[in-house]
Amino acid sequence: MWIVMMLLSVILVLTACSGNVKQPDEKQNQNSSEQKSEEMKTVKTIHGDIKIPVHPQRIVVDMYQNDLLALGIKPVGSVKYYLDNPFSKELVQGIASIGDRGSVSIETVLTLEPDLILIGSKDASEYEKYSKIAPTIVIPYGTYKNVHEELTAFGELLGKEQEAKTWLAQYDQRMQAARDKLKGIIQPEDTFTVMEASDKEYYVYGDNFGRGGQAVYRGLNLTPPPLVQKELLGGTQWKSVSKEVINQYAGSYIFLTVNKDLRGYKGDSIWKSLNAVRQGKVFELQEDRYWYFDPIAIVGQAEEIADMIVQRNKENAAQK
Repeated sequence: MWIVMMLLSVILVLTACSGNVKQPDEKQNQNSSEQKSEEMKTVKTIHGDIKIPVHPQRIVVDMYQNDLLALGIKPVGSVKYYLDNPFSKELVQGIASIGDRGSVSIETVLTLEPDLILIGSKDASEYEKYSKIAPTIVIPYGTYKNVHEELTAFGELLGKEQEAKTWLAQYDQRMQAARDKLKGIIQPEDTFTVMEASDKEYYVYGDNFGRGGQAVYRGLNLTPPPLVQKELLGGTQWKSVSKEVINQYAGSYIFLTVNKDLRGYKGDSIWKSLNAVRQGKVFELQEDRYWYFDPIAIVGQAEEIADMIVQRNKENAAQK
């Protein structure tokens, strides 16, 4: 009996010790995870040096949603306009809407408990209200000149450098494939204009202002007319142009952003006189697809535009 009691005592002691061995490991793992989420770094912004999490877990954005998605980061909150982006519809499930552009709900942002907020507005009042909730970085629209520069910067900011390199390599491959489709169709002397039309005037765009400009000029490497190159690319990026001088800005190909309210231009005599119109080289781009300017949208737009040109070339050839 005494031997049995001694054996039971030894077993109980060993069991207790075994339980105590696991507890420090579990606690250590928990502490390590908490420490990782609480690690901070200092970044330079237009509002000075700001401390942000090294590994942010709950990011809210008002403009740069698709940059994060390209890096494999799903923000917890975004603006409805960007959630509706047709080029990333399959990637936004689970992201909460914080309202629409110009009418963001601060209450909704608060409920999401972000640890980092990224916004594009330079309005000081916007920064003021967001920065009261979480560390806020303002990255004004147009800060980056191309997709490579933009995604590389976000990769460095968010600790996703390798993810940025991987995505950009795929981007380059897709862009090259789109450019290859145009070989033998586009001639060295061809020029390309990105514009919008209204009843009284036209708006001509450069290579960093949406409307498909990034896809046309930077993605597909298509050449703008000399006046567009001189006045818009790398500078102002957009210009209102009267009908009387539109021929000076119109290329041999025209990409025209339209909606249901901007179709009156077709009956205009000046419009009908343009070479691109006479030769059947005007392409209507729907604004709900071509106003977007993020990396995911740009590569999708470039692929669509390349396919449009190929198809139109076949149609024009069949009519000759």
